[in-house]
Amino acid sequence: HTVDQQSVIPMTPMRPSQRSSAGFTLVEILVVIGIIGLVLAAPLTARPKADATRVAVTSRSVMATLDLARAQAMASNAETLFRIDVAKGQFGLPNSMHSLPRGMSAAVVIADTERFRNTGGIRFYPDGQSSGGEIALALDGRSARIAVNWLTGAPRLIQ
Repeated sequence: HTVDQQSVIPMTPMRPSQRSSAGFTLVEILVVIGIIGLVLAAPLTARPKADATRVAVTSRSVMATLDLARAQAMASNAETLFRIDVAKGQFGLPNSMHSLPRGMSAAVVIADTERFRNTGGIRFYPDGQSSGGEIALALDGRSARIAVNWLTGAPRLIQ
């Protein structure tokens, strides 16, 4: 089979200005630097959101534990004590204590009768009432406050 001369395209050598360069253009380098900057900046902007999330999740956990203590008191027809140890960073019921996230601080306002050596508590009664109190949580400038109504025993998040 022979090749027709008209169908062959002659090859011409490339001039030096037509050859591709082996380096990067200034625009390509700037784009890569911009992407690296965004990747490095992401953790810096995510940190405050992470702290706010930790505070929100922990405050919801404390509220759920307070609700559990109230429900347990009503169901068992016996007093139930919610404990918080601000020195150790722990909260919960006497048989199941939970730790606060690292770096989070807690402060409490509770009845004098519910203060113990290094811990304090909020007592729930069988009729749903409580000794009342307030728990403040803080982490790197983010905070949440939980108030427990003494009459109803219901915990409420205060903004």
